[in-house]
Parts: sequence; structure tokens; C-alpha cells
Amino acid sequence: MLQVLISAGVVFILLKFLERGKNRGLDGFVSIAFVLVPALLILLANIGAGIIGVDKRFLVPLALLYFIVPLFMLRLQFDLSWGRSFLYGLFVFLVVIVVDSLFYLMIGFIRR
Repeated sequence: MLQVLISAGVVFILLKFLERGKNRGLDGFVSIAFVLVPALLILLANIGAGIIGVDKRFLVPLALLYFIVPLFMLRLQFDLSWGRSFLYGLFVFLVVIVVDSLFYLMIGFIRR
């Protein structure tokens, strides 16, 4: 959960930097939603896979939700163009992947 909050903070700073001077309503709660909604969906899918007994490697493509959710939220809710929504969705996806990777590397290093 800590990496979700760190990712949301980084996404918030990135959105504020990229959208400076424009008042589109992109605030801290939106950046948390960009990261928290896919995280909760992936958590529910992991729980379901554990109950059913499906190998969790099949759930790796669900990481694309970190791209898909911001893309459609920005396009349909905030009326950004498809290109700008695609770019911001890609930024959110890359930030989450980098923060999660660094978080798990730190956890692995601490457990040694």
C-alpha cells in the first residue's frame, strides 16, 4: 500500500508540472484514483486467482490497468485529447512500474 501512495504522489507532482497554468480539476484525489483503482482491481483478481487455483503469472497483463484507467478517465471525464490522455496514461504506467520495482528491490535488500 505504501508504494501506491508514493506512486500517487509522484503522479500528482508530474500532472501538476505538465498541466501548470491550466485548471482542469486534476488534483491529488484524481492521482490517487489513477493508481488505487487498478491496484484494487489487481488485488481482487489475485484473491480470485488464489481461490480458484489459477497460476498468478496469468495476471501479469493486468498491470496494463495502470495505463488503461488513466487513459479513459482523462479522455472521458476530463475531456483531454486522445494523444494527451495516452501520454499521461503512459506516464502513470511507467511511474508505477518504476516505484514498484524500486520498492521490491529495497524490500529484498532489507531482508538480506
